[in-house]
Amino acid sequence: MIIFLITNIIYIPLGIALHVSQPYRVEGKPEHVPLQCLFSSELRPEEMQVSLYRGLHGQQRICSAYVNLSKPYFATDGPVQCRGNISSGRVDMIIFGLRGEDTDIYRCKVEVLYPPPYLRSVGNGTVVYIQENPNCPTAFMQSQSQISEKRSSVSDDVGPLPLLCAILIITSCIFMLQIMKIIWKWRDTGSMAPMASQKDSYRQF
Repeated sequence: MIIFLITNIIYIPLGIALHVSQPYRVEGKPEHVPLQCLFSSELRPEEMQVSLYRGLHGQQRICSAYVNLSKPYFATDGPVQCRGNISSGRVDMIIFGLRGEDTDIYRCKVEVLYPPPYLRSVGNGTVVYIQENPNCPTAFMQSQSQISEKRSSVSDDVGPLPLLCAILIITSCIFMLQIMKIIWKWRDTGSMAPMASQKDSYRQF
């Protein structure tokens, strides 16, 4: 009982000494998702461990990095990569490798490793919404494709009809010209025959 009370008396102030807070919601793209974690501590940490967990209560660790504040930049390897910087009271990181289906709550865990005592705290979580790149065409492209499809369907339906019409018109014109030539020729020959008969009659007299 005495050990339990001593542990609680020591643990409570130390737990209050480090607090992590996060924004409620951020938006990002599959190429990069920005995330910020704020922390406050009564100490001035020199060595820290920064981890990112997925889910409100889950223990799926996305990335984790040990950081010496003399070199505050960090980068992790893996399917999901985290790159960031630790400045006074904040962790600014960019997450690479997330997709639209990875939209979820992500929690920051900050651990102060040095100087002692060891402190740790987990943030309340941030809803990370990842925008997918649309594969479907835009409305303009859809309208253009519909217009081209209609034009192709109309041309397919029409087929060789204009060519046939042109051939028929030309043939009809040629036929009419031939008929008119025959008529003119018949008129010429008909008008010449009576004149010749009249001349013959005059000669007989």
